[in-house]
Amino acid sequence: MCMVCGGRGLGSLFSGSNASSETARASGLTRREVIATAVATASVASAPSVDAWAAPDRTTVFRGGRVYTVDDAQPWAQAVVVKGNRIVHVGDDAGTAKFIRRGAEVVDLGGRMMLPGFVESHWHLSTATFARGAWVNYERLDDVYDALRRHADSHPNDRIIQGFGWMVTSFPETGPRKEPLDAIVPDRPVLLVSNDFHNYWVNSKFLEMAGITKDTPRDVVPGASWFEKDPKTGEPTGFICEPPAFFVALEALEKHGIRPYGIDTAVVAMEEWQRKLAAAGVTTVFDAGFAIWPDQQHNGFDILMGLERRGKLLQRVVGSYYYNDPKIDPLPIIRGYKKKYRSGLVEANVLKLVADGTEAAHTAYYLEPYADRPDWRGEMLLPPDVLDRVVRAADAEGLDMHVHAVGDGAVRLTLDAFEAAIKANGARNRRHTICHAFVTAPSDISRFRQLGVVANTQIQWGVPDPYLARVQKYLGGERGNRQYTFKSFIDQGVTVSFGTDALATGYKVVYKPLEAIQAGHTRQEPGKPDGPVLAPASERLSVAELIRGYTINGAYQLRKENEIGSIRTGKLADLVVLEKNLFDVAPHDIGKVDVQLTMMNGRITHRAGL
Repeated sequence: MCMVCGGRGLGSLFSGSNASSETARASGLTRREVIATAVATASVASAPSVDAWAAPDRTTVFRGGRVYTVDDAQPWAQAVVVKGNRIVHVGDDAGTAKFIRRGAEVVDLGGRMMLPGFVESHWHLSTATFARGAWVNYERLDDVYDALRRHADSHPNDRIIQGFGWMVTSFPETGPRKEPLDAIVPDRPVLLVSNDFHNYWVNSKFLEMAGITKDTPRDVVPGASWFEKDPKTGEPTGFICEPPAFFVALEALEKHGIRPYGIDTAVVAMEEWQRKLAAAGVTTVFDAGFAIWPDQQHNGFDILMGLERRGKLLQRVVGSYYYNDPKIDPLPIIRGYKKKYRSGLVEANVLKLVADGTEAAHTAYYLEPYADRPDWRGEMLLPPDVLDRVVRAADAEGLDMHVHAVGDGAVRLTLDAFEAAIKANGARNRRHTICHAFVTAPSDISRFRQLGVVANTQIQWGVPDPYLARVQKYLGGERGNRQYTFKSFIDQGVTVSFGTDALATGYKVVYKPLEAIQAGHTRQEPGKPDGPVLAPASERLSVAELIRGYTINGAYQLRKENEIGSIRTGKLADLVVLEKNLFDVAPHDIGKVDVQLTMMNGRITHRAGL
């Protein structure tokens, strides 16, 4: 399978023109005007009725619950009262009596668990653009085909059948073939995007309309992006590797009036995922970069601001400028974003740096060589001198940085850069973050605490699935068996936050915090309670540690710990109600617990069963 840039996590995948730029040229509108028009006119199917836009003076009284506050001064409570968008009471039921007046809603929790709203501190909202249509993120291919068939049958008027999530580990290096798709949908193009966003599975009709034949050159970028060909017939097989070849095909489809991924699609998709995230209990998102628009990252912020104006934004979003090109000076760009994008729910104030690549692509940078390539340690995508220079300059301006570092070599160089910046620029209240850090040298763990660096990771990937088994083989021996050691981080006083990095992944797509919490607690694959535990088992995290990482620690990362992340009088009313108490649920059932109510900023954004 083609994994040149692939693996878990999202790189700068998608570049070049898209539908909005063509529309702009044709109409004479500016690009921003096209986006504004798309935001204003795009619509999605009606959401379930939720009170997402409550009056500012509304009072909601929650009583009879098991309220886990994540506040060390008062860990548990029975009742919470919300007035407007603020919490005005945390305590027992008796203390709510004075708030129960005409117009107040009283919600009997009936012993259900209440938590602070989940802070999803590493996501990529724009990836939702490519995750529309059939959901095919299944281990069994029969389930993939059934999902595709149901979607195609229920959308008879769609000119193209799309889907997302097929697992790259389910196929040989040559990828999947077109024939199974042809058997399900022979007369319309089918386009299925893989779970890592780097690979594409299409049917014969797609190839025909895109003009891809046995005479089409195989390689678009030699050794990096291609149309797979049958070795006997020379015919295209239906597997397309990496975005350059993919975009050649998409441009050909545009001649037939089919544009799957325009700005209007992004608007609709990002709105759809607002509801899904709310249903998962998410109230705040850190967006780690609108990398699908590398040269126009403002698109993402423009869409979010438009959703907020229409009352459709169901999470507060802290965004970033995604930087991985040494030829560009990112500071003027993030400076401009920070000034322009600052509203009630949207802000852009973080510089995202990409230090290295990924394990599967052998581009993550390690202190020692790969076990299967003894002459290769990976490489820094941002050379150390560039990393040092940008970190020092950004730190001098008071910017917070979020740095992608997968390998222990990249982690160390990033810590070195932060340490040098601190020495050069003096003491201040910093919130720098290193994300991923799947392999960190034991001697470097304490440096996170010493330097005040937050460790953000994707704890749901720390399970022995087929992707991680492959990575362990690449890393080898002792190093392969000391991945995801975040219990050690916490024990050494490091602030650890969690984010799913959705929607890209190497195996199963996880975007629900409760599923990630289960994975971090068990270190086992979901649905396999008797399956192997990722070694060392001593790195399993407690439920309390995981809740903290998904609430107050994420808030701290985003400089919002005084406003959100715990349930305390005076804080913003970001709350989630669960059907069961996580401390009483069997470890392998945590991910199955239903979120029955989500409140963000005092507004109910999701309600089901309560």
